[in-house]
Amino acid sequence: MYSSQPAPDRRRALALAAVSVAAGAGFVRLAAAVARRETVQADEAVHEATALPDEHPVREAAAAIAPAGKKKTYVPAALCASACILAAPGRREPGALRSRATGAAALIAAAAAARGLNPAFDRWLPQPPPPPGHPPDRPVFPSGHAFGPGALSLATAYVLAREGLARPAVTFPVAMTVPLLMSGARVLEEKHWASDVLGGYLGGIALAAGCLAGYEAVR
Repeated sequence: MYSSQPAPDRRRALALAAVSVAAGAGFVRLAAAVARRETVQADEAVHEATALPDEHPVREAAAAIAPAGKKKTYVPAALCASACILAAPGRREPGALRSRATGAAALIAAAAAARGLNPAFDRWLPQPPPPPGHPPDRPVFPSGHAFGPGALSLATAYVLAREGLARPAVTFPVAMTVPLLMSGARVLEEKHWASDVLGGYLGGIALAAGCLAGYEAVR
């Protein structure tokens, strides 16, 4: 995957499209299970295992980092990451510039789609009763802190590796950790169930893989 001279690969595009479909199917199945209240027992077990006092240092730290996962943060982050990819030193012939521009567009598309889908999910999907720390009249599934940052971080990790700007051994662990921290913080704050986080992850993988399939098809 790590290469300084990337080339289009239709097989990669098809594989990423398959990942997107599989993750999307998992998301749909989980959403149906949440609507039927089949995840209640598991969610309550995780909630009991992670419950902390209001003034616990870990809970306070979770509250401090939670704003980083909101759409007002990850959309500008996508623009910054795209600009960094375009400005990074390296080969400057037209093919390389087109490849980087396509990668940058994939990041922006992932962030923009996540921003638009979050409120759509709130309207379309049946919602479970929220956990104790969440406003009772606001939807919780899926977790936007897992969905948006997950889609963006995974797409960014892939493009950086594919364009030869970073090694996968570095980018992908970071990409998996970022949404885990942000969405895990919401669980510790009792603002999301574990199923909300899993739904956000599945949705983020589906969205990122779909955008990356387009990137591989045209780069």
